[in-house]
Amino acid sequence: MISPQNTAATLLPKPFRVVGQDAPAQSRGATKIIWVGDADARTEAYAVSILSKLPCGSVVIQIALIDDVSAPQEDMDEAYELGVTAEQILLKAHSTWGALHGITTLRQLMSAGGVSDGLHITDSPRFSWRGCMLDVTRHFIPLAQLYQVVDGLQLLKLNVLHLHLSDDQGFRFGSRIWPKLVSEEHYTMEQLSELVAYAADRGIRLIPELDVPGHVTHWLLAYPQWGSEEVYASQRFGVHPGCLDPTREEVYAALSSLFAEIAEVFPDQYVHVGGDEVNPKWWQRSAAVQAFIVEHGLADERGLQNYFLHCVQQILASLGRQIIGWDEVLHEQMPECVVQNWRGATTRDRALAVARSCIVSAPYYLDLHFPADIHYQFDPEASQQSWLAMENALAEDRRLRHIAPALSWTHQWRAGAIELEHEPVANVLGGEACLWAELVDGPTLPMRLWSRLPAIAERLWSSADCHDSEDFYRRLLTLLEFPELSWDAHQNQCLQDLGLSAIQIEVVRWLEPTKWYSRLLGAQAMQARLQGSEMPQARPYQVHTPLNRVVDFLAPESLSVRNLVREENLQELTEKCDRALAQLWSGVDGEVVTALTATRDALQLTQDASAGRRAKDQVLSVLEERYQPYGEYLPALIPHLIDWLTEAG
Repeated sequence: MISPQNTAATLLPKPFRVVGQDAPAQSRGATKIIWVGDADARTEAYAVSILSKLPCGSVVIQIALIDDVSAPQEDMDEAYELGVTAEQILLKAHSTWGALHGITTLRQLMSAGGVSDGLHITDSPRFSWRGCMLDVTRHFIPLAQLYQVVDGLQLLKLNVLHLHLSDDQGFRFGSRIWPKLVSEEHYTMEQLSELVAYAADRGIRLIPELDVPGHVTHWLLAYPQWGSEEVYASQRFGVHPGCLDPTREEVYAALSSLFAEIAEVFPDQYVHVGGDEVNPKWWQRSAAVQAFIVEHGLADERGLQNYFLHCVQQILASLGRQIIGWDEVLHEQMPECVVQNWRGATTRDRALAVARSCIVSAPYYLDLHFPADIHYQFDPEASQQSWLAMENALAEDRRLRHIAPALSWTHQWRAGAIELEHEPVANVLGGEACLWAELVDGPTLPMRLWSRLPAIAERLWSSADCHDSEDFYRRLLTLLEFPELSWDAHQNQCLQDLGLSAIQIEVVRWLEPTKWYSRLLGAQAMQARLQGSEMPQARPYQVHTPLNRVVDFLAPESLSVRNLVREENLQELTEKCDRALAQLWSGVDGEVVTALTATRDALQLTQDASAGRRAKDQVLSVLEERYQPYGEYLPALIPHLIDWLTEAG
């Protein structure tokens, strides 16, 4: 007998229903797959690959509708049941896609200690659209890492990988028809087709995005005739003025051929066409464009963009595809289109009010470097009122206080907010986490992605009443032991390559990057943005800025500090800081040492307060003051010291 433990309580995402989870786990022997009815090649291949080394015993699989040929789609049935008896484990599913999830759950159970007789799990996702948007344009993500991302998404029961393939800085789709568009680092059509097939075998859909009519500076360098003004090569981040000219038929001819290639590679029914952050200045300055607006009764540049979207929708409809656009595409006469919400709470309801289905992303931006529990609290179907209240409350969160003015800057997105008076005709399909890659490349991707994505995965899979963040963090630590999500060894190697010793690496992990876009903007541009006159040239990061500092290899949320603070080890932590700080820190930015010195001082102050050598209220006041950015670093241990000292009474 394996020692008694509640292995089902380690599952993440949390299943819909679990019965009989407290009995002792049983030894079962080597895994043997047995089929009831026809075998499913996809399911069997996946089961063999991840269960063969686990002692599952007899695993009986019964699938009502086998789909081992076609690609997964938005309306696929992902439900499954797992039942355990002394003789066997029975996995039942309506489809291939549910069976794949059932195998993943079984893997988690067996890895956590085994299953017991009488355990029964009934499970299905709350939302059909559970995705991750990965920007592979600002920094190219190597193809091998995309395969690793797919494996991680499957473990989290996410089912969409949305690839942002084009932007002002590059074009990663290997078009054969328009080779001048293609960046040096790109994915060929054959490579993407193979990735699509690999993902499909794991129940994951690949959604391509070509962002138009804005974010096309790179396009117009290759084909200037598609725009109305001249562009120059740009290495900076931020909104660019370049946009396609919607009055030119050659633009639509080019888009027709490009999207035909996209449809050839990506079988999914949806194609993302961007539509965000279109700067209207070019259109305003062009006499031909202004005449076109008048001739077609389009009212203004917003109407012109909607005209463009109609044309793109017709192109993709002819290819049997439906379109998705970022929420700037909202318009009273917009075409049939799924809207991806990113600008705060209100654009979701504006989409639903015009009977457009919505994908929620606003609270799930991973590049903001927010802690997991912040993403975790936002429900895609929460009322607008409660969602806005949660947005407002972020400014009071101690961990975000240093960027509170920036959070209020986003309130401009609430313009045009509406209250839904009736039950909407359209649905919230689900959500997508978004990882924009201005500060992400191949080496930094694991740290940036996996510490928070599981929170969003659970929010999109599990029931709405699953909201215990402490329980989530407990289960997260178990999940992060799986090789698909673990970045510990990789992070250690990256920091070691910078010249850090083992003790220096340990204490450096007590730091976090600053939040929101404070790193990306820098102090000057951050202040200018808040005053309404941002200066892009002042930004410290551009395309070719190396991402090779300590801050680049830190997880956005330091999980190592969550349970580190206890009275009996405060002295031990202080001594570790002392030993690390006493060593040579050559080649490391000085803010690291400054932030760790603040951490060391905070530890000593906390000990003084605990021992009665200093007044607790005075120490708490100093700790609050010391918890601030030191360059691009936050001393993440200090909030936990504050909480511990406050609770100590």
